[in-house]
Amino acid sequence: ACELFDMITHVVLMRLRPGLDANSAVAQDAHRAMLALPGKIAQIRDLQCGFNLTPDVRAWDYVLIAHFDSETQMLEYFEHPAHLAVVAQWEPIAELAFGDLAH
Repeated sequence: ACELFDMITHVVLMRLRPGLDANSAVAQDAHRAMLALPGKIAQIRDLQCGFNLTPDVRAWDYVLIAHFDSETQMLEYFEHPAHLAVVAQWEPIAELAFGDLAH
């Protein structure tokens, strides 16, 4: 199939649950696991992530931006055991929102 774009950008925003902040051990462990994903999942073209810097009540606590060469590669990433393990670390400690953009 011929795809009419060069890349997929996957954006995730996470809000830590009450009582947790960026310095909490569980948040730091989940962040370290996220940083390790490019070394474990070949489909990731690029990944940037970290805790939010803007002190605003509307701001989410954590941001992830990942790039993939195709929607297929992004979907493979979603199902990859290493990704699922990181999701399992974040789910109990944060709510999340995400979106994907082809461009």
